[in-house]
Amino acid sequence: MAQPCRYFGQFGLAPASMHRQHAAMLRNLMLTLLAVSGTLGTARADKSLAEAALAFKDRVPAGCIVTGELRDGQVTYSVVGKAEPDGVPPERRAFEIGSITKVITGVLLARTVIEKKARLDSTLAELLGPDFKFADERVGKITLIQLSTHTSGLPRLPGNMGPDPDANPDPYSRYDLAKLKEYLGRVRLKGGPPYDASYSNLGVGLLGEMLALVHGSTWDLLVKEKVTGPLGMKDTMMVPDEDLRKRLSPPYHDKVPGHEWTFRAMAGAGALRSTAADLMIFAQAMIEPEKTPIADAIRDMMQVHASYPDAGGEVGLGIMIGKLDGERDYMHTGGTGGYRTALQVIPSKKSVRIILINNDNLPAEALLRAVREDRKPVVTEEVALTEVELDTYTGVYEMGPGAGFTILRRGASLHARLTGQPFFPVKSMGNDRFRYEVVAAELQFVKEAGAVKSLILFQNGRELPARRKDAPLPTILFPTAAELAAYTGEYELTPKKILTITVKADTMYAQLTGQPALPVFQTKADYFELDVVKAALEFQKDAEGKVTGLTLHQGGKHQAGKR
Repeated sequence: MAQPCRYFGQFGLAPASMHRQHAAMLRNLMLTLLAVSGTLGTARADKSLAEAALAFKDRVPAGCIVTGELRDGQVTYSVVGKAEPDGVPPERRAFEIGSITKVITGVLLARTVIEKKARLDSTLAELLGPDFKFADERVGKITLIQLSTHTSGLPRLPGNMGPDPDANPDPYSRYDLAKLKEYLGRVRLKGGPPYDASYSNLGVGLLGEMLALVHGSTWDLLVKEKVTGPLGMKDTMMVPDEDLRKRLSPPYHDKVPGHEWTFRAMAGAGALRSTAADLMIFAQAMIEPEKTPIADAIRDMMQVHASYPDAGGEVGLGIMIGKLDGERDYMHTGGTGGYRTALQVIPSKKSVRIILINNDNLPAEALLRAVREDRKPVVTEEVALTEVELDTYTGVYEMGPGAGFTILRRGASLHARLTGQPFFPVKSMGNDRFRYEVVAAELQFVKEAGAVKSLILFQNGRELPARRKDAPLPTILFPTAAELAAYTGEYELTPKKILTITVKADTMYAQLTGQPALPVFQTKADYFELDVVKAALEFQKDAEGKVTGLTLHQGGKHQAGKR
């Protein structure tokens, strides 16, 4: 829930707005160019979750994968791996569900508004009263709906949680309401409203505290009284009772035990434990809210309340909303210190997918991708375009903060790059539509008044928009693999941090010890830049032109590495 996607962790190369939960949604919804899957424009039968989970058994060296699925009117549950404790049916095994909790908090907000205890546009200043002083008056103007939809402008985490909360095995255990209020009183927002959606555990955690305040209760008691109780979700709670404790799957980090998370404040962001059976109750309530005693609140939670390009397009009250095979789907993933989870609901198809894993080695969204039957891309005849025509599509297209497409022309062909991936050629199909050859995916460019203003990615049944930015095209050189080979090797930044440079299919990759390999792109002689963050590698050569070392440039710092 609160651990960042650290690309080159030692140097802080991950953007502040990125984190594992956020990155998980991006991985699930965005283009996966290295794994061919899906035939565009045709109906397709998906694998069952249980079948998909079998292929990931080796990715969970300890712990297990529990799945729950509603498909063709039938509810099924399965378990793969070493399930602990023994003798518990898969649907009754308990897990920390992490940020799926935010959806429950969204329903609680809806109920609060229906009961007229607060409004969606109630501000922090109103709720905290005149005696509470804000260093930044913009913070006092933040509304409850902005907290729920990640549009408040608040950062991912409060700045007074400690020097490195992401390295803390139980990061919320010592963070109480007093510290939260202290931070709220002094924090200053960057820029001005309206703010683009940017995932914030702080925002939704603060929302939970505000709801508790207006009700004169605690968040966990309110959840039981107004959400889980009315729905009959008896195994969903913040603090496990004796019975649930006996059925709680222990957390793992790869092969070693993980650590459960505890909350003293901000529980609304990720404090709940639950089971596949309880989450199935909740998901079925989303499909047929009229059959529940809190129908209006569930419907309000599922309404679109803000744009959220990073998560597939839109966001309700805590729930991410996108399109799959042309149908609206609702989903959220979760991650805590040894757990990875996912919930997906497609009401029009009466489809539910639930994934609970007590090992953080496997992202739950990988199973959601795996249910799609693997097929070869559809090959269509290319429509020839002139270089002038191709240039009308070039540009930078933003999907959300830190993610988007760069479209460039190389000679007589168009190439597309998704943030953090290489450039791949795309072929014209006519009518402003292009297809990839390496994967079953297509790009539809959208014109307004005759000019290209946006594009839509079609892949795996998803439709993901990206808006063209008013920004100059980046200068990218495209050396051959033979030319890039001169830079390959290992470069020592510190005795324990080696930067390894490799080349694959005309793309250079840089990999820091313990981190994934990332593509880097040449922008001038001996100078290569990353696109996931503002960082660059500058190579040094001797008098004979042989590469001898490099310098990592980032954040005003320059670190040398000898080859």
